Amino acid sequence: MPIEVMERIYSGHWMLQSFNCKGFVEDFHRFSGMKVFTKYISIMEKGVCFMCWDTEEFERNANLLADKLLNDSAWRKRIYALFDAYSRAYFLAGERFRQLPFSDISDRDLVKELRSLTSLQHSHQILGVLVNGFPIDGKNHLSEKIRGALRDKIGNNPNFDAYWPFLTLPTRLSLRQKKDIALARLRRKMESQKTFRVLPSSDPNTFRKELEKIHGAFCWLDYLYMGPPASIEQHAEELRNPKNKEHLHLKRELKKREYQQIRLMDKLRLDKKTREFLHIAKQVIGQKGWRKDYQAHGFWCWQPFFEELAQRKRVADWRTLLFLFPWELEGFLLRTRPSVAELKERKKLSVSVSTEHSHHLLVGKKAREIARSILNQKAGGGVKEAKGQCAYAGKARGFVRIIHTPADMQKMKKGDIIVSQATSPDLLPAMTKAAAIVTNTGGLICHAAITSRELKIPCIVGTGNATLIFKDGDLVEVHATKGIITLIERGGSRKTI
Repeated sequence: MPIEVMERIYSGHWMLQSFNCKGFVEDFHRFSGMKVFTKYISIMEKGVCFMCWDTEEFERNANLLADKLLNDSAWRKRIYALFDAYSRAYFLAGERFRQLPFSDISDRDLVKELRSLTSLQHSHQILGVLVNGFPIDGKNHLSEKIRGALRDKIGNNPNFDAYWPFLTLPTRLSLRQKKDIALARLRRKMESQKTFRVLPSSDPNTFRKELEKIHGAFCWLDYLYMGPPASIEQHAEELRNPKNKEHLHLKRELKKREYQQIRLMDKLRLDKKTREFLHIAKQVIGQKGWRKDYQAHGFWCWQPFFEELAQRKRVADWRTLLFLFPWELEGFLLRTRPSVAELKERKKLSVSVSTEHSHHLLVGKKAREIARSILNQKAGGGVKEAKGQCAYAGKARGFVRIIHTPADMQKMKKGDIIVSQATSPDLLPAMTKAAAIVTNTGGLICHAAITSRELKIPCIVGTGNATLIFKDGDLVEVHATKGIITLIERGGSRKTI
């Protein structure tokens, strides 16, 4: 049975991927009542995690999961309620954990604290991936079913390609939008007093304290998986942007959007089931954003502990400790097992293989053999085109910028083409500059698809290999309506556009 790389996670580590390794095989069955995956392989190489499944098994069971989410309403409500409950509990536990006086706590007392937090992290991670992660719609299994249900109801309506994206736009505030509203309200207050002095903090007439409060509440949104969080200077810069005031109307705009969606569904005479499917699409999109943000918050809360642990064990860089598995923390804290040298080897290259019967982590020669056998995808010098699904129609020409993490955004210029494994909310500043967006993974209700509709930017998702075919500086044409990205010139010059 062929094993395929389905997803790549950048800035990855084993503290992030750990519960997936066992969870896809063990916990999916426990929470779904279905025997979903019998094998899962995760390859960690220099901070990039390659998520690998058996191709046939993935296709078959991703399809079954999508069917269950759509048609088993009792299970769906129960699993969503569990996810929401564990997410809130994990968030609150993280807040408490990061404020502990770690330097004053003994190793054995720290073990007790770790057991509680890792248990919540486990449940939050697995439930989130089950209901809105890659297996449910990474290859369009869920979105195609919902799209097909809408198509069946309205037939060959010429406006279908406009109705579909609009009816799946979220109407619930995201955490980032809440941050934007808080900054917009502070700006309005500042304008009423005719001042934009937010720095330095020593000036009693500034709004520094109010900005610090907003920063403390939301800085972790940019943390991703290993930091750093947003600086207060970044939030001050957002505050100074005149466009910031537009966020004051976000709540009203979302309510208006929801009203317009209801009116359109009434006009199209959609039945209860089709409306429910569209609501599920919106719910998956919204929860996916919240899940990733809660993940970022969780790792932000872990950082003070890892810094203290690195000091106790004389580890130069605390990020090395992120290549521990959560269930190894106790052993490392009490006995320094596994060794720091092994953690460094894991970061270079390690492979986790999980089956129904065992879980193994491999390093060295065996890991290299497995990685070579799976990571055999090459761009190929002669490949000049990639194909995917149209998420937002349109056409654009520009220079490719490979953007995977916030650190990559500095190379982005207005009018460039974003080519990414998948986008996330922390990449929004780059997305607003893009002439078009292209991703390897994602369905028609993924972050890139939804954001491109809101920004009205041509977008193609699910190409599978765009980041392997195109490189930074390539001049390309994106024909989103046809789902095709074509190379015009390798390493092109901006003068040739």
